[in-house]
Amino acid sequence: MTDVAHPAHEPVHEPEAIAGHFRSVDSAPADYAVDRPASGTNGFLITFVGITILAMCGRMFLAHSDVLDAPKDLVLLSEGRGDVQFPLRMFLVIFFLTYALRAYSNLWRRLYLALSLLGKFLAFCVVVDTVAWALHNAGIISISVFGVQMISGLLALAIFPHTVLRQAQLPPQGPLPLAPRIPPAAFFALAGCLVLASAGAVIALHAFGHVVDVLKDWAILGGLGAGVFLMQQILAASTAVLGVRALNKSRRHQFTAPLAILVPAHNEAHSIADTIASVDTGAETYPDRIHLYVVDNASTDTTHHVAESAIADCTHITGEVLECPTPGKAHALNMGLEHIREEFVVRIDADTMIGPGCLDTAMRHFANPNVGCVGGIPMPARHETWIDKCRLVEVYMRHGFFQVSLDGYQGVMGIPGMFAVYRRKPVLRVGGMVQGMNGEDTDICMRLAAAGYHNVADYQAVYYSETPASYAHLREQRTRWFRSIYHLAARNRAILLDRRTMIGTFVLPFNLVNAARRAMLAPLLIYAAIAGFAFHSTFTSMRWQPIVATLLGMSMIMTVIVCLIWQPSSVKYIPAYLCFRVLRSYFTLAAVLTLIYPPMHPRLPDTIPIARSRRRQPRRAGG
Repeated sequence: MTDVAHPAHEPVHEPEAIAGHFRSVDSAPADYAVDRPASGTNGFLITFVGITILAMCGRMFLAHSDVLDAPKDLVLLSEGRGDVQFPLRMFLVIFFLTYALRAYSNLWRRLYLALSLLGKFLAFCVVVDTVAWALHNAGIISISVFGVQMISGLLALAIFPHTVLRQAQLPPQGPLPLAPRIPPAAFFALAGCLVLASAGAVIALHAFGHVVDVLKDWAILGGLGAGVFLMQQILAASTAVLGVRALNKSRRHQFTAPLAILVPAHNEAHSIADTIASVDTGAETYPDRIHLYVVDNASTDTTHHVAESAIADCTHITGEVLECPTPGKAHALNMGLEHIREEFVVRIDADTMIGPGCLDTAMRHFANPNVGCVGGIPMPARHETWIDKCRLVEVYMRHGFFQVSLDGYQGVMGIPGMFAVYRRKPVLRVGGMVQGMNGEDTDICMRLAAAGYHNVADYQAVYYSETPASYAHLREQRTRWFRSIYHLAARNRAILLDRRTMIGTFVLPFNLVNAARRAMLAPLLIYAAIAGFAFHSTFTSMRWQPIVATLLGMSMIMTVIVCLIWQPSSVKYIPAYLCFRVLRSYFTLAAVLTLIYPPMHPRLPDTIPIARSRRRQPRRAGG
């Protein structure tokens, strides 16, 4: 994995021509999201800070009065099992309360949402504390206060998406052909890596206890606990090794077939010519026939004319431009799929440029008849702006490491629609591209997995994609991306925790929990700063290292290692990327605040079916 060459054709940027081109009906699907301005997220943070200060002032008053000996955190029956270092449960209560207050719905729904989140969380806390107290008194095992806090924190990461999926206005369950199968080899690969990661973390904690203590002091280990941090990284690294091995084996096959290149385009006159030229260049070394289909999706610029002219200049492919008057990328894709006759379809975005050998590399994996979709690695075309540089490191981590680790046990949940190769007939058999929600590219991969296929993401299939040219574009893109996990989980709820699929058993639950963790990161840092600086006299045992390790720590070390493997010069972008992770948390929080909650009436039960409430809008909206 070395430096990747830049594409021969780079998009021509004309700011006045492309301003706002990224906005479409898919930015906030009307049935399941609201285009909420930044004031919604900022209002959440302001409310969160206000409630935090009030709660800590109340705690400080009780601590310095004789009225009540208030605990430093909401932990019961904790005598003899250590002291509170960080008021984690108080943070989670404040986060849940603030989210309920700022959710997009009417007052009664917000109250019900608050009762649901807080009621479930506090009930679990009581159970955890009672069990820990009973085990301690019986002399069986002593779970420290820190331990019960961590257990309740992990439960909170599951409670949040569970409540959102039950109450938000989300897509109904779609047609799902349940014929999944987990190959025994994939199951044993994941199970073996889990055992290896657990054993490695335990051995490191016991055999290198002094080193672990030093790493904690340096804020390299901490956060959820040193064992959890170590286990995460060992698991990802071991499965990534298996992923590289599996990809190398699959890539050795020879397979080609006639290809259809499907390009949905909405107001892409500024970049569509470069995309078409890159397809023509990529076709020069591909040994079979390629036909290009550009679907002009209700464009108001000169996309149609520019695309026709670019196709006429091609020497290695044939092509045509189709008209789809109905706005929405899924509409354009489905129209193209119905028109196409080739068995294999390469779906690319109108701002994507295919790298040399990308098509040949991707097609090799289809020698396995159980492969339903193949993707590659989306390299940014330029390394000029801070967004470009952060995106480069993000691509190395997300697609060059974590996605490869999913290949190790056939757990790839989604292939980005920027470049994805499908078997056309199975795609049509499972219902085509879903319309009116975010994440249609991942949704089709999940349904292919439910039909018995698996997805492959090959880091050697290199393509180049547009990086947002402005903060507004970045915010729109990430809000849409991060919202999609809830749309996908709702539409594919039948496979959630389904033991017949690797995605349902492990990957989808992990992504839901990870989305909750990421949404809480920015508020957690704010909360820690308030507790550590403004109320240090109250939380005297609080240490800064675990908080910093949550943001930096082992994840930063892994980022450095991955960047050194891929492109050593990219290490200098890591500080900007670490700041970008906080901004990414802000966008994740913004995404969950754009979800719509059906309004409630105080006299009616909460029995509004999703299918009936799809087009109902809240009577009163917040922020």
